[in-house]
Amino acid sequence: MPTAAPEKGEHQNVARAARVMAALAGAHETGLRLTDVAEATGLGTATVHRLLAGLVRHGFVDQHGNRYFLGLQLIGWAASASARYGLAPFADAGLERLCFETGDTVYFSLIAGLDSVCVDRREGLYPIKTLTLAVGDRRPLGVGAGSLALLAFQPEAERQTILAEDGERRLKFGIRDDFLTAALERARADGFALNSGWLIPGMSGVAVPVRRADGRAMAAISVAAVTTRLSGDRLDDVVAMLKREAATIEANAAEVLETPFARRGAHR
Repeated sequence: MPTAAPEKGEHQNVARAARVMAALAGAHETGLRLTDVAEATGLGTATVHRLLAGLVRHGFVDQHGNRYFLGLQLIGWAASASARYGLAPFADAGLERLCFETGDTVYFSLIAGLDSVCVDRREGLYPIKTLTLAVGDRRPLGVGAGSLALLAFQPEAERQTILAEDGERRLKFGIRDDFLTAALERARADGFALNSGWLIPGMSGVAVPVRRADGRAMAAISVAAVTTRLSGDRLDDVVAMLKREAATIEANAAEVLETPFARRGAHR
């Protein structure tokens, strides 16, 4: 996580705690020492020590020896957050079908402000896994296949606002505005978004949006695989499967997609 100056003002403590937990999330397997957290967040050691003590006390962080990990308290909250649209029950069977039929990794992502959030991942039986996202990972809209599908199918005014506001974050992933604009036009014309290895060489992803009746994307389903498995006729087959499952979700979850809860995912 890049070092940045801590936020100022009335939300300073929340912002600092969020930076600490984000740093721990990035080291979920090995955990971090106090000095590691300080280095990752740019906060002082005394500040980090105070924040970690409070987070441990309330179950947001676990301490094992001199290392800190995200706490199990977050699991229940994460499950509640991922189901806030009420889409999870409608997507479950389709994700399983896609995983079985393609043999590859399937992702389900929701839109949250300027981000795409991975809320589900299913791993197929193909021996070469493409695990580019973990559940809970966030990406700026436009970065990756699912995120690109979500951005492409927002209203024109909102797409332009997001393009104008979030270029700096996208550049950290090597995504230039001119490249993204062209990719969005292709996605809208084709009805699906394709990342043909431009984030991780040799790894590709393809995604379709799950949309409301007005055409706004609220979620995206994507399949990730080695690039050779997402080209030619097989790409056409996978896109057809994705569109089938997206249409099923849209039909079965139509009422949920139109609720105020779903609209909370919009940029504005």
